[in-house]
Amino acid sequence: MAPTNGSTSRRFVRYAGGVLIYNIGVILWGAFVRATGSGAGCGSHWPTCNGQVIPRAPEVETLIEFTHRLTSGLAGLLVLGLFVWAMRRFARGHPARLGATWALIFMVIEALIGALLVRAGLVADNASLARAVMIALHLVNTFLLLAWLALTVWWGAGGPPLRLRGHEGLATLLGIAILVTILLGASGAVTALGDTLFPVDTLHEGLRRDFSTEAHFLERLRIIHPVIAMLLGLYLIGLARFIARRRPTPLTRRLVLIFGAIYATQLIVGMINVRLLAPVALQIIHLLLADLIWIALILLSAAALAAEQPAWASAPALPAHTAARDGTAPRPRLG
Repeated sequence: MAPTNGSTSRRFVRYAGGVLIYNIGVILWGAFVRATGSGAGCGSHWPTCNGQVIPRAPEVETLIEFTHRLTSGLAGLLVLGLFVWAMRRFARGHPARLGATWALIFMVIEALIGALLVRAGLVADNASLARAVMIALHLVNTFLLLAWLALTVWWGAGGPPLRLRGHEGLATLLGIAILVTILLGASGAVTALGDTLFPVDTLHEGLRRDFSTEAHFLERLRIIHPVIAMLLGLYLIGLARFIARRRPTPLTRRLVLIFGAIYATQLIVGMINVRLLAPVALQIIHLLLADLIWIALILLSAAALAAEQPAWASAPALPAHTAARDGTAPRPRLG
């Protein structure tokens, strides 16, 4: 194992953060592939493109899909590099090794799901139930991949491991938030698919079809996503207040504010997206915010359930008058 020092740790954290950001970019490009109907740009061939390693005289759809495959392949290599570095950099039992291992596992699953979508023809204009299910599963796997990448950054930077003992109630509440956020993301992926395959000319027409018994099931499912988003928002407001009282540290307070700001922005963008009938650019922004919300929630959960504060977040927890008002006392450790 390589010697452990601060310089190496900083390089590892920068690399892990770069891998996380790059994967978000790949995810957004994948959404562009779906939104532009370019998923069949390489036909039903995988890993080749239309039977060729490098497509010749490609059409625009082929270029879009082939670029996605190239960037996805590089993402896999970057995650593999993260795994190897974590194994060499950290001692056995260090949580960063766990994070990198699971990130690699979900990266492999991500590639397999992508290959299955192409080989089974669940791309382009396919509006089957099978495609909707696979799109939802794809989103769930993507979220899990991002979660483990984010946790690898957290643990690589010195973030303490999780401690659930003594905080079972908070862990349960955070677990509910995580599960519902996954459900929200999956419903959003299906909604985006419906917007792509069944575009409408006016908002009134879209709402009419959403509630029509004669509409395609992908159109009728579109109403579920905003309902889940609003209910989750109300739940998260209460959860944020609970975290601020139970784990009153500067880090959790910052993460609560960041999470709340991104989620509020997402709700506004979502409403604009509906009003403008889901233009491609706004769909990409909507997905970016969804990824950021997910990462912020994972990091907030890690900070709230940490065994102790990270060394880089060891400032006093709360001003004395605030602690007295809340019935808590500032503590240098969360244990």
